[in-house]
Amino acid sequence: MKKLLPAILLLGLAACASVSYEEREWARRDAQKLQTIKEMIASRQLPAIEFESDKAILLPASYETLNKIAQILIDNRTLKLVVEGHCDDVGSDDYNDALSYARAKAVKTYLTDRGVWPDYVKIYGYGERKPLVRSTTEEARALNRRVEFRLTTRNWQAIF
Repeated sequence: MKKLLPAILLLGLAACASVSYEEREWARRDAQKLQTIKEMIASRQLPAIEFESDKAILLPASYETLNKIAQILIDNRTLKLVVEGHCDDVGSDDYNDALSYARAKAVKTYLTDRGVWPDYVKIYGYGERKPLVRSTTEEARALNRRVEFRLTTRNWQAIF
């Protein structure tokens, strides 16, 4: 009996420590799904969130993309989103900084209105400092009036 008790305890501890195949499979699938989402956003496979000149009002064409992003964040509570606003080269640096921040804020407001936790979204305005295209044509300027996204699972203090 004395030898049986330690064996039972060890067996019980081993059972508690083991993770089922199903749990490992779910974790693997979640990690794979998360990686796919990150790659999709990083490679700009989502349609761009663009703005009219001198405006921070979301265009209806952006709603579908933003709804997808909102659902991704709601479904994956470990994700955090960095929203980066940008402008074209028209206007002063101070004005463009404020406008690009307002664009990022418009996106955050849209996402939080759809159930995304506000603390999981950080916003930044870069003005005209990070153009997508360096040109003064109207087409290039339109491409530079945008919002971009970065996803992370890291703690905000580890990033900023």
